Amino acid sequence: MTQIHDQNLPEGTQIGVYEIKGVAKVSSFDITYRGWNHHLKERIKIREYFPHDFALRATDGVGIEPKFPAEKENFDYGLKAFVHQAEVLIQIEHPNIAVTENILLSNGTAYLIMGSQEGMPFSKLLEAQASLAEAELKFILTSVLSALQKIHEHKIVHGGIQPAAILIGKDGEPLLINFSAARLAIAARTSRLTEELAVGYAPAEQYESGNEPGPATDFYALGAVLYAGMTHRSPVAAQIRKTALSQGESDPMGDLSGSPDIAYSAELLQAVQWMLQPEYQDRPQSAGEILALLKSEHASETKTATVKQTTAETVSRSRPVANNALLMGIMIGIVVLVTVGLWFGENPAKLLDGEAGTVVTEPLFQRDPGKVADTSEIKEEDSSVASAATESNQESVPDKISETVRAMSYEPENQSGASIFFPEGLAVVEAERNAAVDASLPQSAGQDSPVNPIDAGLIKKHLAAAEKAMKVERFTTPARDNAHKYYQMVLAMESNNAEALEGLQKMVDRYIQFIEKSRAEGKLDAARLYLQRAESILPDDPKLREIRSGRVLDE
Repeated sequence: MTQIHDQNLPEGTQIGVYEIKGVAKVSSFDITYRGWNHHLKERIKIREYFPHDFALRATDGVGIEPKFPAEKENFDYGLKAFVHQAEVLIQIEHPNIAVTENILLSNGTAYLIMGSQEGMPFSKLLEAQASLAEAELKFILTSVLSALQKIHEHKIVHGGIQPAAILIGKDGEPLLINFSAARLAIAARTSRLTEELAVGYAPAEQYESGNEPGPATDFYALGAVLYAGMTHRSPVAAQIRKTALSQGESDPMGDLSGSPDIAYSAELLQAVQWMLQPEYQDRPQSAGEILALLKSEHASETKTATVKQTTAETVSRSRPVANNALLMGIMIGIVVLVTVGLWFGENPAKLLDGEAGTVVTEPLFQRDPGKVADTSEIKEEDSSVASAATESNQESVPDKISETVRAMSYEPENQSGASIFFPEGLAVVEAERNAAVDASLPQSAGQDSPVNPIDAGLIKKHLAAAEKAMKVERFTTPARDNAHKYYQMVLAMESNNAEALEGLQKMVDRYIQFIEKSRAEGKLDAARLYLQRAESILPDDPKLREIRSGRVLDE
């Protein structure tokens, strides 16, 4: 893939409150920069929409424009996909999904603002030949399923799950990164689609034109990741599998449950085998279906019988052999820890340079996601699937996984602690807690004011946070830190607060300016987006009703 480094924005370029500090990665459809958030004083990643096949840097050295008038349709389609994915991800808060903070439309393109995450890609664990116990693999599976359930509810898919797209944090929590559906949607309009797919992890439907990815697309890729973790072998390409099966040959991937060197429970093996079915309709259609299999009574009985048989066979062997196997396992564990520790120590700056983000537009998700189980169920641990060695260990599963990444000495990404996503930090949280306590106490006769002193202090803090967000135009996004959120908090305590009501009107008026500018430039998709945001603030604003009734944006 050609790297067009001379088209990168130079270090020091300012995009709103964000500053570019260097280039992290150049791909066919975007450029990812290391950046700094001057508002929150934290490191970030900035991904610039830049499809090199049909776009170029404008003469001002900052903007982006289509190479030729004939490429404008493809450029606009890709921009819409890029923005749509970002808009959805910004609204999602989940412990197993990488943080997407903001999306800026400027300079003829869009900039995706992402949090800077610490951790080790799961692919590095596979390279180190780390042996993961049943409980650890199941924890990764259920954590990622929980994340997928959340994004599937929002009608998007990941589209590019592979070992490098799962980051294991230093606390052992898996984090889903590198969303690829939008990138693939853009690539489908070029000759680069095959280049963008991860061989062995992409199911057959992603290679076939006319097929839209859905939840089962992500489940196949996740199953392939589990397959690689169990066998330490690369999954066979989906097209090769389908060709072999269509010719009456056996599946090149084989049957996990029939492999004597795969020592995992029957239900986990069945779940992975189900996720890896070549045909879309033969796979689970929701995260809840996979969880149900893992918890099924029948599978548990099968697993119990298997464990009993394995135990009987083990007892019949000589004790020295068992001791040697145990010693070998301990030695492998030590080697893995040393290897990973050395890798981390030598490569701290490369942790996230390989990140890739992606999105899916509405038309890319047309299949029925089916019934989805409660997210709360997905992270529950099932002790019946743990091996005897794992059950004897009293540490939590995340702690067991994090042993591998704990060898690295991390430099904190942000020194401001709790204030990363809450500008007022712990003081606001503490004030909210105190206000709730005081509200539950009997009020004296002299306390006639609807806002007690602690509430007044909390209102002041919320208004200050809203003012900061207003200055950098964080009106409705990101979900954790936007002016609309803080003004709503104020109005929940004091419904007629003049400053909060005035702030809401200012945001709507500013959005109207954005709408008029976008409409004048012919960017109707951007204008519709701004209208939606403005209506989420003041749906009954007469100026917004006039814009909506004019139907200019419906063209």
